[in-house]
Amino acid sequence: MEIIRRIGFKEQDRNQVEQSVSIAVEANPDMFIEKYLRDSRSLGGRYIAADLFKETFPVFSQSKEARNRYNSPVHNSAAVLSAELFRRTISDRSYPERDMVIFLTGIPGAGKTSSMLVDGGLPNNVKLVFEGQLSKFETTQQKIKLVVNQSLKATIVVVHTTPENALKNTFKRFEQEGRGASINIMSSIQAGLPDSLFEVHKRFGSFVDFKIYDYRDRFNPVTLKGWKHLNVIKSGSYGQIMQRLFNQAEQEWRAGRITEACYIQAVGSTPIEFR
Repeated sequence: MEIIRRIGFKEQDRNQVEQSVSIAVEANPDMFIEKYLRDSRSLGGRYIAADLFKETFPVFSQSKEARNRYNSPVHNSAAVLSAELFRRTISDRSYPERDMVIFLTGIPGAGKTSSMLVDGGLPNNVKLVFEGQLSKFETTQQKIKLVVNQSLKATIVVVHTTPENALKNTFKRFEQEGRGASINIMSSIQAGLPDSLFEVHKRFGSFVDFKIYDYRDRFNPVTLKGWKHLNVIKSGSYGQIMQRLFNQAEQEWRAGRITEACYIQAVGSTPIEFR
């Protein structure tokens, strides 16, 4: 298993949560993986996502307020568990008819999970869906290499929408679940994804298929297949996207359409402490 990178937080409770969760995961990763497999949302481990792994940590899943406060402190532990389950599942040959691996990506709030599941499940030929951010080529290519080396088929699916639509969806999720997304992370992902995927295509060519679910117009969604459509997901530079998202967050907050807690987590300030 990979080493869990500690960030360190100035708030004592958040720092303690990061330390305690990472120590527990390193000591017994199988306990958390087994708990994940029992969660019906993981589809028996065929749907792998760091955000869902966070639900295996009681300190995080205890309440909406805890999800907000401790989302960042537990993220790296969840990401390492996600990567570990990915490696284990890739090498498992229990179901030889399952020869397709789908990498599902896109800006937070794009609607990735709902776009992939069909009648609450996955097609029988799909070995797994790995939901994660592919905006960094170095880490992306490592996972794709594992798929190619196992003679499995790989498909990258990008769920694409405007930054503004995605931000509105993260606001809804925050109010419902307590877990939102910072505009810094959203901007970094949407700005970096096109260049990273360009490198993927250059490195792996026809070994990796490519598909876009284009939801920029929610009333007229479009499915695009093939690497020739890669430019569709370009939304501007990090700074440009960041400014658009900041402007919208300010507008929504000043109009009273989102709470102060929602605004704070979006603009990247320390989440409000809860008791």
